Amino acid sequence: FGPAMARIGQDGDVDMSVIPRTQDAPAISVVLPVFNRRAFLPAALAAIASQRVPSLEVIVVDDGSSDGSLAVVEALARDYPHPVRTVAQANQGAYGARNTGVAAAQGTYVAFYDSDDVWLSHHLEACLGGLEGNPDVDWVYAACEVVDFPTGRVLQPDTFREDGRPRPFMSLPHERRGALHVIAGRSAVRCQIDHGLFCGLQNSVLRRSVFDRLRFESASRNEAEDQVFAIRALAAGCRLAYIDAVHVRYHVHDGNSSATSASMSLAKRRRVFEPLIAGYQRLEQEVPLCRSDVRALHRRVSRDLFWQLGYNGYQAAGDHADALRTYAEAMRWWPWYPRQWKTSLVALARAGTTWHRKIGRPSRTGA
Repeated sequence: FGPAMARIGQDGDVDMSVIPRTQDAPAISVVLPVFNRRAFLPAALAAIASQRVPSLEVIVVDDGSSDGSLAVVEALARDYPHPVRTVAQANQGAYGARNTGVAAAQGTYVAFYDSDDVWLSHHLEACLGGLEGNPDVDWVYAACEVVDFPTGRVLQPDTFREDGRPRPFMSLPHERRGALHVIAGRSAVRCQIDHGLFCGLQNSVLRRSVFDRLRFESASRNEAEDQVFAIRALAAGCRLAYIDAVHVRYHVHDGNSSATSASMSLAKRRRVFEPLIAGYQRLEQEVPLCRSDVRALHRRVSRDLFWQLGYNGYQAAGDHADALRTYAEAMRWWPWYPRQWKTSLVALARAGTTWHRKIGRPSRTGA
């Protein structure tokens, strides 16, 4: 199939009139956002083609690339085993591109492919089976293997486990249905806030109907939106389930936007955590949360402000004034962390000593 082409208007709407509608819609629409990723595209499309599902379409959203990514896609699409459609738009960021892809999707289910990661060949088949066999489930996901892209070294063999121990979400109440673990109850919201469900978009398949109610925050420019979107979906009544197996090889490199490095620069730390914190701060007004969820939300905002931005960010970079400002903001969100009080008081004392040294001691002889 050759690629069908759509265009985006100034208002961001997809011109659907130039996207041909098939009589038999595919089971899965794979949305692939692209921004200057031509080097990754052959492997990405090959990994999608390796999926053991008979009916899928690929929607490539070119988000204002300047490196010829779209031409690479169009060339690869000529001999591709599945329909490939391309949508070109001015740069909006990955989540704006995903919203565009969802708007163009014809499938019953939607999966999101990150161009620098690799799906293992069983990913879509297993997730599709879970959704088809369980009509009350809206979102199925599996684990990732985290790999250092330049060296190929495995950094984390299974994101569902830390040092071999299951993540807290695996202890949530759930119903076992074959390989599927269907999460039950509202406790999933608090777990996502406190610990994470590890349901990233790159390792998930969702019903298309989820997006009849929800869209991504287009202004978000990093994977923080994955975490916040999951809470919005849970609060809207979506039901999540997971498969305890590795489905995705997640690549870590300088060009991606996730919070994977403890030693990241202050600039990158701000790019990662400021949108995440802002997203959590908005949730209290955006979605209905019970009292315990609100308390968990305030604690999460306080922790991320204090440790991720204040301590590991500004303080580590020697910016004591902004560190103290961030500490104060963090404790306004949740003032009952003794360790945060101790750390901020020590930082305040050190900042005072530094200031005193800079101006010198006052003269004993007066003016």
